[in-house]
Amino acid sequence: MRSQAIDIHLDNISVASGKVTADLKLDKDRWHLLLDGQQIDIQQLKKLHAALEDPINRLSLNGRADLSVDLSGRGTQVVQGSGRIDYTGVSFATEPGDYIGQGLAGEWQGRAVLKNGQWQGNQQLQLSAGEVLTPMLYLSPSSHPLTLATRYAYRTESGLLTLDELYLKQPGRLEITGTTEISVTEQAHLNKLQLVSTPADIGALFQDNVLPVLGNPQLEDMELAGQLSLDLDYQAGQTRIGILLRDAHIEQGVQTQGDGKGQLALYGLTGKINWSDGVTEESHLSWQGGHLFGDILLGASSVDLNLSDGGISLLKQASIPILDGKLQVEQFSLRRGEAGPKVEFQGYLTPISMAAISAALNWPPLSGQLSGMIPGLAYENGVVAVNGLALVKLFDGDIVIRDLKLDDLFGALPGLSADLEIKDIDLETLTSAFSFGKITGKLAGRVDDLRLEEWTPVSFDAAFYTPEDDDSRHRISQKAVDNISNLGGSGVSGAISRSFLRMFEEFGYDRLGIRCRLERGVCHMGGIEPAERGYYLVKGGGLPRIHIMGYNEKTDWQVLVSKLKQIAEGGDPVIK
Repeated sequence: MRSQAIDIHLDNISVASGKVTADLKLDKDRWHLLLDGQQIDIQQLKKLHAALEDPINRLSLNGRADLSVDLSGRGTQVVQGSGRIDYTGVSFATEPGDYIGQGLAGEWQGRAVLKNGQWQGNQQLQLSAGEVLTPMLYLSPSSHPLTLATRYAYRTESGLLTLDELYLKQPGRLEITGTTEISVTEQAHLNKLQLVSTPADIGALFQDNVLPVLGNPQLEDMELAGQLSLDLDYQAGQTRIGILLRDAHIEQGVQTQGDGKGQLALYGLTGKINWSDGVTEESHLSWQGGHLFGDILLGASSVDLNLSDGGISLLKQASIPILDGKLQVEQFSLRRGEAGPKVEFQGYLTPISMAAISAALNWPPLSGQLSGMIPGLAYENGVVAVNGLALVKLFDGDIVIRDLKLDDLFGALPGLSADLEIKDIDLETLTSAFSFGKITGKLAGRVDDLRLEEWTPVSFDAAFYTPEDDDSRHRISQKAVDNISNLGGSGVSGAISRSFLRMFEEFGYDRLGIRCRLERGVCHMGGIEPAERGYYLVKGGGLPRIHIMGYNEKTDWQVLVSKLKQIAEGGDPVIK
């Protein structure tokens, strides 16, 4: 009986600008095919068969590949196969542009067997060069090669593809295992996905894999450290994500601040963040400490949160130690707005000693306490705005803040605008905080249209004066007389020591006050009322009494600031 085996060998065939060698063995209805290709142009493969044209065009697929294929079958049916592809210079892009790859190089290998109407096998993809950009991650295999491997099963009748032992590894960055189930019909549909990661370095992951996707310049000045683990579960159209933090550290504004300390930092962060677009588990975060603007220390605390598809909200009130006081957070929420994140906050500040604030901000020592109410704070479109009136208690009085807005708060050019009303400030407490000289009595005032840029005043209209209903004792020391006189012009500055008035340490006064409207670097000055020449800064009352006049109607703002600094440091202002 003659053998029906047939061997066919084809050598050096031109295919898609490359060369292919083929060996085909036929034995009755069984066959075995070996293919070996060199320098195949992937883009030109679409000319070989219509089935290849659509995916290559949709992905804008380009590049070159060497391949080897081993297929066995019976009749028209393939029953098993294996293959390997070594590729270089591969690029792709989905039509919306959300998945992009460039300059990719590496290898793919896999095998498959058809058994009882089901394909089973494994595959492994390795990327050793190039770049991949997705909506969630940026990958650079050139610096950190990536491996994706899985076992799979595909049921031909149901069109169900199951990936078991899914394994994604990028040494030094990511290591993820999981399973997934996909319906492969006319349009692929994800049924289930479960992923679990081993602890990863947050700092490296953020800088190399996440930051390039976000494209936010403010986040470039953020430092992260610690470990992060991920747990993702998707099924029945619902997604649940769990993130476990271990001894994490976050610091914002290190480069902007310029002194090695960020504008905002939290360290010792630990906890579990649970997010879901359905029913959500409670999230919990705790930290060991932190700071604001360098040296305003934050103490250990914790928060309980709810994260859902709509955003983040505080489940119960939280208490955050700040220096020797506390920020009591009553409400907090973070939502996605049309132009970015939208934050709402409500709470109050328990008393913080001004001595602690002075030391933290490197100010001259101040006495008294700082506290206040924050009725409602919102952040949107890069602007922080206080809804309603904010109340700050300082120097035994009240400062009411209206229309407070901060823009680019943690950026390179922070700005602030507000209107302030000052009520019942105790002048003895205020002046004792500086080397100004002693004044007793109360002080009221207002600051309209205040504007700070980089925390430096650029414009305002301010007035400070004795309240009409102030019935407290009004006394002013010789030193305070000299300092007030020097601020307003010549006045009686130095005259006390040259007259019989030098025998008195204090004087009585009826009212005092000063005005300054800052425009384009010039302070337009005034007092409590006009005088025959100039204006009254202090109008005497009681015995002994003294009037202090001001004569400068315009003063360079920087010169005035310099005088105030000299007074605060205990020196005598220099008048030029």
